[in-house]
Amino acid sequence: MTSTNIPLTYARTKVPDGAIVPGERLWPTIVVEVGYEEPYDDLKDDVKLLLEGSGGQISKAIIIKVEPLREGETEVQSAFVEMWHLSEGRAKKDGSRKVIFYNYPISGFTFTNSWI
Repeated sequence: MTSTNIPLTYARTKVPDGAIVPGERLWPTIVVEVGYEEPYDDLKDDVKLLLEGSGGQISKAIIIKVEPLREGETEVQSAFVEMWHLSEGRAKKDGSRKVIFYNYPISGFTFTNSWI
């Protein structure tokens, strides 16, 4: 993974939180945007800017959203991941989001399942 300024066709630059740049390519093929306190809509805007602004050079984008802890919480309660791609010049979400962490109590126990 690399942290490269990506010159976009939107007269802006965006540094993705993570990127995979294979071999000698100048552009990453996959970018990652991760948010904790950053609102989900801002993550979507970042992914759209990266995919659409790259003119097709970036083929996939991944959003990872971790819900912030509330007062008194000491463990992450929820997180999800989404895959995005470029289709006909527009950023589109691939299928539905996948919950990657969900912490919920069952009869006094805490059961954690990573793919609910």
